[in-house]
Amino acid sequence: MDKRPLFIRAYWDTRAGHVKQTRGLIQALSKLTPVEVTDVFLPDYGFWRSFFDWIIFIFSFLANKKQDQSSGTDLIIGTGTHTHIPMLLHKKKTMGKVVTCMTPDWPFARYMDLCLIPEHDSPPKSNNIFMTTGPPNTAYNGNAHDSRHGLIVIGGEDKKTHHWNNEKIIFQVRHILEAKTDIFWTVSTSPRTPQKMTSMLAMLDTEFSGMAFTPFEKTPQGWIEDQYAKSRYVWVSADSVSMVYEALSAGCLVGVLSVDWKNRKNKIANGIELLKKNNKIVSFEAWKDNVVWPNHSGLNEAGRCAEEILRKWWPERLQ
Repeated sequence: MDKRPLFIRAYWDTRAGHVKQTRGLIQALSKLTPVEVTDVFLPDYGFWRSFFDWIIFIFSFLANKKQDQSSGTDLIIGTGTHTHIPMLLHKKKTMGKVVTCMTPDWPFARYMDLCLIPEHDSPPKSNNIFMTTGPPNTAYNGNAHDSRHGLIVIGGEDKKTHHWNNEKIIFQVRHILEAKTDIFWTVSTSPRTPQKMTSMLAMLDTEFSGMAFTPFEKTPQGWIEDQYAKSRYVWVSADSVSMVYEALSAGCLVGVLSVDWKNRKNKIANGIELLKKNNKIVSFEAWKDNVVWPNHSGLNEAGRCAEEILRKWWPERLQ
């Protein structure tokens, strides 16, 4: 028997990482059950916009108006702090289930129906928390990897988490290029990569025939996903943890270039250590000492999260 679509209201902020998490979850749901999505695009937020949202939120809950389900929203999904109040206000109107792919701010956590939180965030135990190995994303394993092709992706500066060292990163990239000449390497950067690092990688491109350098600014939408799909081996600097999880979700063998953490207990470093402990990735130092690539089953956190949502509220859709 055909099922009616699951009516989803998706809230989108302007951050690319948040968009990928929400989109990945909706795509995974669509593979399991029919869905119909209504998009709500939120503007960039400043102080006053956030202030007025808070006022509306407080008065809405003080008013305690009767809920109705006339709009037919089943599921309300969004990622990012600024999506939370609009989602909860819509929940108050429709009783739709609210799902967020992150740890919400303290006042909102109790009102969320489900929070999909990476285990490296060390979330508390709660009935509305589902732990994940990294966030859900849009990458998936198409089983089309080429062992003659590899990808190296470089992150960049973040004053909160690590000291960026151009020479240390270039040393590691050069060592990989010299050691694995049987692989053609595509090398790219990210929005945080310093200009000097970009210039140093461009110089490597003139030195090594077995690589092609494409800076982030020249990559079209979907480029990185195409690279994951065909690359058997992927190296990512440890600060770019979202790309580590994406590469694992695409079924690649993943190595991590080391950076100098300011605090080894920060959540990004914790996430990298958990992946090493669970034999999902190999560090540059271990690989250099001839430790073999871990033979892992990859990740499918978007699929796991989608199954949890249906199991929790619509188990008949999993049959």
